[in-house]
Amino acid sequence: MKTFIKDIKQQFDLMCKTGKLFRVDISGQTIWNTYITSFSNSENPKFRDPDSSTHNCNNCKNFIRRYGNIVAIDDNGELITLFGGNNTEVQYMNAANVLNDLIKSSTIANVFFETYDELNSLPYESCNKTQSKYRLGIDSNFKKYTAEEVAIFGVVTEDKVYTFNHLHLDVPTKFVDKSGRSIEAIMAYYRDKYNVFKRAMKEISLDTLELVKDLITQGSLLDGTAHLHSIDEMISYVKIQPLNCNLDIWYWLTIYNMDERVAKFRNTLIGVLCVELTEGEELNKACTNWNKRVDPANYHKATAPITKKQIEEAQTFVTENGYLESFDRRLATIDDINVTEIKHISTDNGIKPVTIFDNVKSTSTQHKRANFDKIEEISIDKFMSDILPVCTSVEAYVTNKHEGNLVTLTTANIADSKPIFKWNNNYSWTFNGNLAGKSQIKEAVKLQGGKVDGVLRFSINWAEGDASDNSDLDAWASESNETMIGFDTGYRKDDGNRRTPMSGQLDVDITQPRDRGNKNIVENIAWDDLSKMKDGIYTLWVNQYAGRGSKGFKAEIEFDDQIYSYEYNNRVVGNVIIAHVDLKDGKFTIRHSLPCGNSNKDIWNVETNNFHKVNLVCLSPNHWRDNEVGNKHYMFMLNECKADGIIRGFHNENLLTNLLTYRKVMEVLGNTNMITPTGKQLSGIGFNATVRDELIVKVAGSFKRMLKIKF
Repeated sequence: MKTFIKDIKQQFDLMCKTGKLFRVDISGQTIWNTYITSFSNSENPKFRDPDSSTHNCNNCKNFIRRYGNIVAIDDNGELITLFGGNNTEVQYMNAANVLNDLIKSSTIANVFFETYDELNSLPYESCNKTQSKYRLGIDSNFKKYTAEEVAIFGVVTEDKVYTFNHLHLDVPTKFVDKSGRSIEAIMAYYRDKYNVFKRAMKEISLDTLELVKDLITQGSLLDGTAHLHSIDEMISYVKIQPLNCNLDIWYWLTIYNMDERVAKFRNTLIGVLCVELTEGEELNKACTNWNKRVDPANYHKATAPITKKQIEEAQTFVTENGYLESFDRRLATIDDINVTEIKHISTDNGIKPVTIFDNVKSTSTQHKRANFDKIEEISIDKFMSDILPVCTSVEAYVTNKHEGNLVTLTTANIADSKPIFKWNNNYSWTFNGNLAGKSQIKEAVKLQGGKVDGVLRFSINWAEGDASDNSDLDAWASESNETMIGFDTGYRKDDGNRRTPMSGQLDVDITQPRDRGNKNIVENIAWDDLSKMKDGIYTLWVNQYAGRGSKGFKAEIEFDDQIYSYEYNNRVVGNVIIAHVDLKDGKFTIRHSLPCGNSNKDIWNVETNNFHKVNLVCLSPNHWRDNEVGNKHYMFMLNECKADGIIRGFHNENLLTNLLTYRKVMEVLGNTNMITPTGKQLSGIGFNATVRDELIVKVAGSFKRMLKIKF
């Protein structure tokens, strides 16, 4: 037995060196039955009584039932078993060969691990978490028989101490899980990776993966570049998938150390698209499905190639059906709106003479969000039905967060032209950024994976559009003199996705601006949990990691809905301290080290963090009169609010179904026939009835009060 144990231990050491251990789909009881029946009578004589034999030992039985089905995989993709080594003890040779053949003919069913908690519950050696190896099984025990036992058994001697050796192994610590998870949870984690990866490899072809990669490159998939790495990884696995081997074994080997995100590619957004295409979904429909899932507000914004024939067919249809004039569009004005659609209009219609001082703005009063914490809250429905009808004036408090709510109305140049929308008028709207609705994806920052809705944010930007600046600047922070956050501190989203104990993290790190066309060159540090942040000083600075033509940078610090802006127009050398943010009793204050620009922003001629007069309140045109088509928007048109840049006159998702037959042409038509804003327009802030939002207003009527409208 000692030699057999030695042979098994040597074989197990060889298996452990592969770095991966598995279990086959044969039960431990089957392996034990095979083992005990493989001995001849001469190899397994009776011991003590007719019901027991030399090898029929409870300790060895428990060992084989628990560990007998462990296997590893060699370089040729063949299974290695505990019993396949050089078995030098003659009486065990047949048993070892039988078990080796049985197990090698089986398939892998699970990974093998023990847990620290389980080992502590078993009657093996006592252990602690610092050991490099752990005992599996009981190596030996001792027995001294009494006179009564000698009389019964006959083959033992009274008072002699007998030593019984048992099957056992020592397993390296890497195969002992100390996280507190159960064996079942660990095996389920690996089985899930194996099952999903196997399905992907069997169901998604190389042609499909390369097609999706082309769609991303062409810009046909919104936010597709964020998934390009996953596609490339899957392409590499499909290409290296062996042709002449047991693929099941290859799947287990491949997923063992694979990131769960990659192993479960089939279940990801981009994986679902691949499956749809594999199953025969029409290409345009599959792309539309993708774009809806990624950003419902803007799913029609992806680029689609169109042919000359498609353009000619669309032009013929538009002309023959009387829609041509309807696509000649402009910004709407207050004179265009039917009085029945207006829910509120300002009664202050006084005209002020124009003077040379009109463009000189006074220093505005900056309001803090905390000033409005205790004001009365009211739902938008109650505001529209009970408050607005009796108001003589409304003022809206516009914050930086309302930048995505900026909206302007558009209409056809020819008033009575045929409606092109799903509702029975020719009015439409466009949100800031030429979007059909306030996007649920904050475009620029999310494109880089940064967090913008934390309790404290520090962002830097440089080399914007400047090909001569390929410098590598780094955002850095220190937390209350305890923890540092930066590119090599370990608290990075792209390097383990760890946050500091105070919830801080560097979630965007860019090293080569030129690789990105010198666009969206940002780094971002954000804290997302105020309850974890300790009182103290949070110092924020920029470090020059590599000069490479550095020209300076811009920076922003945001907390409590206030944005503090900085601009540094010198070559960055070493560290440049931006500011010190002090946290005390849950409140932030700031001490600037660089000159700070106005924390307010001027967007569409509206200065944020201030109240602005509302000229008109109305619903979106799809809910005028008896229309109830799609999501309702509430629009607060602001005095002197003026859209800047060119404006999209219509959006595909709002067009009539018969026009969407030529969707690709309509998309290009919308992109190439933009509206140049004029002085007269209806612009302000809009709110989707289905999206949570809020707006603080001051209203006057029979009396004045301040309200927080909840959407």
